[in-house]
Amino acid sequence: MNSSEIIWNRRFILLFITNLLVLAAFYASIPIISIYCQEIGITGSKVGIVLTAMSVATILFRPVAGYLLDNFNRYRIYLVFLALFCLSFPAFLAFPLFGALIVVRLYMGAVYSVCGSATMTLAGDVLPVAKITEGISRFAFTVSIGMAVGPYVGLQVQSHMSSAASFWTIFGITVAALICVSCCRIRYPKVQRKKFSIRDTIYGPALPFMFNMMFLMIPYGAVIAYSSIFAQEKGLSAFLPYFYIFLVAGMLVSKLSTQKMIDAGRHRVLVYISLAVLILTMLSYLFLNSGIHLLAAGFFFGLGYGILQPLFQAFVTGTTPAPQRGVANATYMLSYDVGIGIGSLLMGFMQERIGLPLGFALTAIAYAIGGVVYLSYVDGYYRRLRQK
Repeated sequence: MNSSEIIWNRRFILLFITNLLVLAAFYASIPIISIYCQEIGITGSKVGIVLTAMSVATILFRPVAGYLLDNFNRYRIYLVFLALFCLSFPAFLAFPLFGALIVVRLYMGAVYSVCGSATMTLAGDVLPVAKITEGISRFAFTVSIGMAVGPYVGLQVQSHMSSAASFWTIFGITVAALICVSCCRIRYPKVQRKKFSIRDTIYGPALPFMFNMMFLMIPYGAVIAYSSIFAQEKGLSAFLPYFYIFLVAGMLVSKLSTQKMIDAGRHRVLVYISLAVLILTMLSYLFLNSGIHLLAAGFFFGLGYGILQPLFQAFVTGTTPAPQRGVANATYMLSYDVGIGIGSLLMGFMQERIGLPLGFALTAIAYAIGGVVYLSYVDGYYRRLRQK
């Protein structure tokens, strides 16, 4: 399946663009949904429930996603589920009620669980075997950029036009992704299907990475879901779109300055630096009152995640045999579902009780826990896997 011995082959580039578009669309929806909910009269903890509903569905369906990707034609499965994913965005406008939006988010979570796992798996399949770890480290950067660019685009359209226009824009982005991946034309040999078993839907060796990353994603879920409401409360809404621009800038700086260290295996120092930066950034929300501070927070937030996300994805893909990559990626991606879901739900309750500034600062505890898990177990675990 490897058409060449270089990382940036034609199929890899197409999948890179596809994943960037899909993730941009997905993460664009999170902040605009919170504003949209307020516009139609859904406030407080109910917003958190709507946002978290998707995570619940994704968590439940991820194991099934892994089974589908390892027991059917991965490329065709992705095409079908990406087409279904496109339909979720017009549905937000068609059903503007609290209960209906929960159902839409559940549907969105089920189909996205396959999309989110499939592209990373397909990318690993089109890479030369000797270049998988390096290639996936680069490919995982689509996650970081999508998380930043998507909300910027969605909020810009929402603030200058309307929520309806923002949802239609995101729909257009997903259609563009579908067209792009349709040009890949990846062929797979016939797969020997196994019987569906709950035990086989979780890839055990990926669980430590998943558990570790889950803690690291809790603050991200809080910030991405409630940054728009936080900016409104502080009178900084005009700066919010640029928060995401600075987020991208931080990710680019981290990528350009640390890729050689990642390729050389100097992972431990990068994890420690990124966690220190992220903890200080979240604590700074206690006294964040200016646009410059908000933009600086975005930059350092991007700096930290621009290191952590590609690094942990490379840990998983680089230590997993090709036949198990579908279920391994599905297992690992649970960290995003659970972490973002917990962060969104917690902030919904903390907004009403202690306020967003203190709530954001308290999420730094999750980084500290994640650092302890990495230091005490995951770092050594990864090194042992690489030596096998």
